[in-house]
Amino acid sequence: MFIIPIEPMKPMTLSESGKTLYIEQKTSPFQNVLDNAINSLNETNAASRNDAYQLAFGNVDNIGEITINTLKAEAMIQTTVQITSRILNAYKEIMNIQI
Repeated sequence: MFIIPIEPMKPMTLSESGKTLYIEQKTSPFQNVLDNAINSLNETNAASRNDAYQLAFGNVDNIGEITINTLKAEAMIQTTVQITSRILNAYKEIMNIQI
């Protein structure tokens, strides 16, 4: 049995002639939030990797900043894993609903 995925509703507007027009919406607000979170995670991980590189070559003046950036990256990864598992659990529950 093939299940068709849920798609967002397309907003409607009225034109001058009285006909209903459909406006294509490329992304959903939820998708924008997730994209921004993933981009932020990638930037934080890149900064942490750069700090580790600078530390390895001895180009560091402030070790506290490196520690803070590393802890930020670790916290963001843990948060991402938690959110991902919650989303998957919610999806599984929705798929198990009997109609």
